[in-house]
Amino acid sequence: MDKREKDYYFNMFLNLIRATYMNLEKNWEDVAKEAGLTHAQQHALWILHLDDGLTLEELGNIALWNKSTTSALISRLEKKGYVKKHKYLNNSRTIKIYITDEGKAVLDKSVGTKYAFEFMGLFEHFEHEEIETFLKTLHRISDMVGTWDLTDFQKFLETSSKSLLKK
Repeated sequence: MDKREKDYYFNMFLNLIRATYMNLEKNWEDVAKEAGLTHAQQHALWILHLDDGLTLEELGNIALWNKSTTSALISRLEKKGYVKKHKYLNNSRTIKIYITDEGKAVLDKSVGTKYAFEFMGLFEHFEHEEIETFLKTLHRISDMVGTWDLTDFQKFLETSSKSLLKK
């Protein structure tokens, strides 16, 4: 592939990914706002709904947030009563975070709206093979770019996605 083709494909990829991300973020913000959440709060609750009892570090690694962002976000969710913190093995340095019944209720409210249902059903417009090919390609690309350690993220993605198929 020559430089012009590389530049062409990268330009298309970069701008399409950005447009997709920006639209997803806006849509998630709208969905979360209906329940009185930010999209980051909704995302944290979604992660804890699927993998409860994470440490701040694990949650941050999965959500791709730094430690201070994760800590501040969890503090706000704790004040609202949506999560609770527990010391792990009586070690004050290791704290596990759990979603509360109130947190589950507000998450259900946020993803249970007509708008959320329509938004989350976007893959209904594609054939199963198209979705699988797209996700496999996207996974390969995510492994090729960036500097994040994706170990916790990839483990969460695999286990949480499989658990959703079992529900």
